[in-house]
Amino acid sequence: MRLKVRAVLFDLDGTLVETFEAFHIMVNDILRRFNMPERSFTENARLVGKTSRTIAETIARETGLNMSLEELSTMMIREWIYTYMPKYGKLYPDAQETLRELKRRGYLLGVVSNTSREELPNYLQSFKIGGFFDVAVSAGDAEKPKPAPEPVLKAAEALGVKPEEAVMIGDRPEDIESGKAAGTYTVAVLRSIRPRAEIEAAQPDFMITCLSEVLSILS
Repeated sequence: MRLKVRAVLFDLDGTLVETFEAFHIMVNDILRRFNMPERSFTENARLVGKTSRTIAETIARETGLNMSLEELSTMMIREWIYTYMPKYGKLYPDAQETLRELKRRGYLLGVVSNTSREELPNYLQSFKIGGFFDVAVSAGDAEKPKPAPEPVLKAAEALGVKPEEAVMIGDRPEDIESGKAAGTYTVAVLRSIRPRAEIEAAQPDFMITCLSEVLSILS
């Protein structure tokens, strides 16, 4: 089966950009400043792909950090944008060439991310991929973030395509669930820190191990 679509929508973290190491370092650096115990790899992995507000709420609740959610969230966004993401984040090796080839083939491209409205432009600029995309939807651009369908539907509407004319590509169950709920095709990239069983349970239309494999799925 090959897909006939007009638009290709991408998750960002874990799909186009590898940022978990950066996130893990940042969270524990902040906790050390307040003499709080560090969080494990597994504990921080559960937060990947969540909104900034949800991440701050979870860290404050699970560590007992004595700081307002607004202050913690603002601090994390600021340090992420200006320090940790540009220093430790990396574009996946196959990301740019895949985007370039899709653009050459004439597909409309979009980013659908749970990243905040403040962070998203910095991601696209830092990794020099903003020019590939016709639309970028952040967590702040929809009433509910992924796994709700609203961000995907908003991207499809902005591109002028029906949901069934688009495919959503991501590395987490939430990406697949959002795409399926919106009515798009879905492709899971199996390079996430999340267990494969969780991805399979979301029942994507396709599962790939390398982003460039999507080129052979699209007709």
